[in-house]
Amino acid sequence: MLVGQSLGRSVGERALFENVSFEIPAGLMWVRGPSGSGKTELLKRVAGLVPGPGILSLHGSLASSLGMPNWRSRVVYVPQQTPRWAGSGAEAWSRVREFTAQRGRPFDDPVALGESWNLPRGAWDRPMSRLSGGEAQRVWLAISLATRPDAVLLDEPTSALDPEAVAAVESELTGRLGLLVTHSADQGARLSTAELVLT
Repeated sequence: MLVGQSLGRSVGERALFENVSFEIPAGLMWVRGPSGSGKTELLKRVAGLVPGPGILSLHGSLASSLGMPNWRSRVVYVPQQTPRWAGSGAEAWSRVREFTAQRGRPFDDPVALGESWNLPRGAWDRPMSRLSGGEAQRVWLAISLATRPDAVLLDEPTSALDPEAVAAVESELTGRLGLLVTHSADQGARLSTAELVLT
């Protein structure tokens, strides 16, 4: 179960959202709202990447008790924009795998996962800057899911993919615990078990 209580996030003097609470016993919660309502910032707040008031817990353990490094290894944020990385996907995975192993957590093979989404093995050896948007998005998503996170925070996870790849990725995301931001009403309806509306 992923729980957020009285979460808030401000940038300067502007409050993006205040007193947001949710409880997700299972499945994905679809975060909806107009542009500028703070959907992405909410995911970052739950990931512990930005400061703000509120309490977070996972399966009964408080984020403050787990510590942020452990929290971030268990609650994984997948951004819409592919992170800037000068090296290849294989090099990125090597770093993430080391971080995961140091915390005694198991992991899967992201290359095999990517192949199930029609991502060729050769894509992992090319610099990320030379990959197409869809290839890069699948590389980062595969890396994130290969760490076997307890919960996922997905920000437009298939925005750069063609319909066939979208269907393959959605099959992998179905049933996972976490939050989902998507502008596709069809995707939100397919993947989510509940909704959270920001205004």
